[in-house]
Parts: sequence; structure tokens; C-alpha cells
Amino acid sequence: MKKVLALLLFIFLFGGLIIYRWHEKETSGSGVPAPEVLPVETVFLKTLTFEDRVSFAAGIEPEEKAAVVCKVPGKTVLRVFVSEGDAVKEGDPLAEVDDSLARQQILQAEASLGRASSYSSTVAADFERISALYREQVVSRQQFDRARGETRMAARQVQEARAVLNQLKIILGYHTITAPISGVILTRHIDPGDTVSQSPVFILARRERVKVSGTVPEQLFPRVKEGQKALVTVDAFPGKRFEAAVSRVHPSLDPVTRTGKVDVLLSSEGALLPGMYARVTIRTGVREGVGLPLEAVGRMAGTGESVCYVVSDSVARLRIITTGAERDNFLEVLSGLEKNEAVIAARSEKLRDGTPVKAAEK
Repeated sequence: MKKVLALLLFIFLFGGLIIYRWHEKETSGSGVPAPEVLPVETVFLKTLTFEDRVSFAAGIEPEEKAAVVCKVPGKTVLRVFVSEGDAVKEGDPLAEVDDSLARQQILQAEASLGRASSYSSTVAADFERISALYREQVVSRQQFDRARGETRMAARQVQEARAVLNQLKIILGYHTITAPISGVILTRHIDPGDTVSQSPVFILARRERVKVSGTVPEQLFPRVKEGQKALVTVDAFPGKRFEAAVSRVHPSLDPVTRTGKVDVLLSSEGALLPGMYARVTIRTGVREGVGLPLEAVGRMAGTGESVCYVVSDSVARLRIITTGAERDNFLEVLSGLEKNEAVIAARSEKLRDGTPVKAAEK
């Protein structure tokens, strides 16, 4: 009997303890803590003057370059007078190819011209004699006409032989490859002993000025005009800016990429070389707009859209906005905000859509 009473007492005490713990838990969980109010500073859209800019990156190219092709392909290269990087003037010899066949043809042409000249002199003398006899009516009209025809034919033969000789002399000149422009040898594709083909043997470029050609998206392309100022930066010269100008706006767009080509011309200043990587910024105009401080604007994860937080009824509300140009730590706002809306000035990890805030103007 005592064991039964002890067991009942234990069950009663254990059950009471469980009921007490449950009641304590319910009592403590029934109180909802007051939400934290986050103090924030706010700003409003500010009217600013923004500079429109168009940017692209591309390699530096020569302003002008010439591909030199040997005009007598199939010949053996005898000598090469220049190497890559050499400066040359217009007309300077670059290389020489075998001209032995051309010289032999010139000797033959000179001999042909000599024979034609000798024959022409003979028939001309005969014509003078026959003309005198014809005036004295000693020879017939038929003999006179025949002599005159032979004289004219002999003169044409001399002209033809002289023309062939002159043409061969021109071809002989082609056996010396010369520089068509003054500039620098960019590439050399031949060595002594090579057989020249119709491919370029040298690439020359002027070095006073260089250009950068890049593509601009369709929506920005109409803003670019010839003569607009541009700034060029080059990785090889960090911190240095080169002044340039738009030299050409190509008249059509690529139908696949929907981009247009723009050329920017600048002085090489003796430092900029073809092949260097350059970044170009073209100033296309100035206009008035509204903007927010950079620290007030963020990016939405996953989409990359520009966002900010506005204060509405003491609550932070996430707002997606469209941004434009940047100036002096301000970012242009194109759409998504009204001028009278208070925008939280700085982003915070505690800031979420719907967070209670206490706003104070910055």
C-alpha cells in the first residue's frame, strides 16, 4: 500500500512540473516584442547638369598604312634593305628582286629599235628622192604613193619599238621595291632568296597620328558627330590622358550586332604605337537632369537593376529606378522616382522592404 501511495505521489509531482513548465512557456511567448525603428537620413532628387558620353575600347591603329606588293611576282629576292621598325621616306628602296630577264629583254628591244630606226632612215631617204623625181614627173604617182606608205609604216615601227623599250624600262624599275609613303616598317615578309608572290611583302604606316576604331550601340550612335572631342587612355601609360577628336562616323550599322563604327584620331606624341589597347570616351553634349548620391543607389542581386529605398508612412520601401550618367558622386535618375519623394541616403544591412524607419533630412 505504501508503494502505491509513493508511486501516485511521484506521478502527481511530475505532472505538476510539466504543467508548470508549459504554463511558463505560454506566458513568456505571448508577449510580441516591439519592432526596431531604424533611424535614417534622407535626400531628395537634385537637379544637376550631366555630360553625355559614349565609350568604347579597341586597339590603336595607324592613321594610314600601305601594303607594299611586288609588281613582278615570281622573282627571286636578291637584297632587302630595311627591317621592321625602320623609318623610310617615300621612294626609298626597300628590296631588290632578280632583274636579269628584264635586262635581257631591254637589250633585245634596243636592238629592235635600232633596226627599225635604220630602216626608217633608209625609206625616208628613198621617199625624199622619189618625191623629187615625182615633182619632175619622172616617176609615176603609184611609185610615189608606195614610197610614202613605206615611210609611214617605218615610222610607226620605230614608235612601236620605242614604246616596247620604254615599257620594259618601267618593268625593270618594278624590280626595285620602293616605299609608296613615308613612315615606319611595321612588318616585313621577305628575306633574300625568297620568291615573291602577289601577297604584301611590307606593311608601312605613318607614325605622326594614330586612330582608334570602335563600335557604339544603336541607341547612342546618333549622338556621335564628326569633330566631337574625346579622351583616350592607354594601359601602357596609366594616369595619362590623350586628347582626340572624332574623325569619321561610318554611314551604316552592322545589322547583326546593331552597332555603328566610329573612328577617333589623335597625335601619337611619339609614344602611342599600333596594337596598344585604348579606352575612348567621346563627349557628345551637356543636358540638365536629376540625380541621387551614389551611396543611395544599389544593385538588386540576380537582376542587376538599380534600386533605392524611399520613406513612405515611416516605412522603407524598395524602389526600382532607371539610371543614366554619373557626375561628381551623383548618379542620374531617368525614371522610377518623383522629386518630392524622400530617399534613404545610405544603404544598410538592416534595411529591408517594410523596415520601420525614423527619417531625418540629411
